[in-house]
Amino acid sequence: MNSKKLLILLALAITTSGLNAQSRKTKRSKAKSTIVKPKPTDNMPAMSPKAKALFDDMLTNTQKVFVIDSTVVDINNVLDEIPLPASYGKFVKYNSFFNTDEANDSYVFVNGFGNRCYYTEMGTDSIARLYTRDMVGSQWGEAKPVKSVNGKFKNISFPFMSSDGQTLYFAGVSDDEGLGKRDIYMTKIEAGEGTFLNAENIGLPFNSPSDDFAYIVADADKLAWFASTRNQPEGKVCVYTFVPTDTRQNYEALSMGEKELHSLACLNRIRATWPTPEKRESAMQQLNQLKQENSLTHSKADGINFVINDRITYNSIDQFKSDETRMAYYETVRLRNELTSKTAKLSAMRAQYHTAADGDKAQIGLKIQQLELQTDELRQTLKRALGELRQKESKI
Repeated sequence: MNSKKLLILLALAITTSGLNAQSRKTKRSKAKSTIVKPKPTDNMPAMSPKAKALFDDMLTNTQKVFVIDSTVVDINNVLDEIPLPASYGKFVKYNSFFNTDEANDSYVFVNGFGNRCYYTEMGTDSIARLYTRDMVGSQWGEAKPVKSVNGKFKNISFPFMSSDGQTLYFAGVSDDEGLGKRDIYMTKIEAGEGTFLNAENIGLPFNSPSDDFAYIVADADKLAWFASTRNQPEGKVCVYTFVPTDTRQNYEALSMGEKELHSLACLNRIRATWPTPEKRESAMQQLNQLKQENSLTHSKADGINFVINDRITYNSIDQFKSDETRMAYYETVRLRNELTSKTAKLSAMRAQYHTAADGDKAQIGLKIQQLELQTDELRQTLKRALGELRQKESKI
């Protein structure tokens, strides 16, 4: 009898041990299957360890910027989207400015007084360097290299001297102070010396691991622009319009989450930068007014800037070779003004939609869709008209 009890107890012990082992195995398997890798929060290009460390360092000092608008254009049409008044200066294609046919597709910036220009030239080592020239009498003087910039940066482009005559912005590539491709930098003329100080990276949100350039300021008009290829397909660029400030103000990094700060630094959602929808609408009205004034200025006989091809740019309506092409040019001006007007109306309706009562949103939304279609059709019509005009004028 004792032997039988012993055998039963032994069997129970073996069975219980097996069940416990199976239970532990099942629990381990279940825990392993619930591991989930975190998903990326944005589409930023990969950065080198040095660039990533620089980005992280810049993040807590992200500048607080009111971005009014953003427009995606072909990368070769960036300056067409920036209605810079002539009083601040102008950009002229290098070959047109120097009357040459060199393989240089860069731009020369001439200040508002017309007495100093800034431009880049490619050296024999295939590195673009920055130069200035002063107007001497009625001719441009000798080229002067900007040594403090040329020694540190490659692929320099889009120099812009602000209206104070002291602050120079440009785009360039730096292995030590950049996030990857071109970043935007700022330097100032040293008082009394006439030389430029060491340039500084202007930081986030203007710069990114993508290509960032064309920082242009119309400070008296409270508008400024820069261009970036961030989140854009090949050949496209986004032109951001923002409100410049006299002094830099950064976001309060310690009072917000890292995800929110990162989104603002990358300009993932420009609406998040608006103080209020009303202030944004007011700023858009200022922008559209500037666009209209700029369009009217360029439509005058002594003030147009119409590119026929890579070698020819018309600065007067009288340069058109026939009445037909001259009238075709006026038609493109009309179309551009109509497009500007519809774009302004569309922006106002979008602002109205966000503040409208729920019962009114459906009707406003339908009007927005209709106006978007009209705007897209008008944009394509203008593009075709410009292409046909250039083709006709080139054949005459």
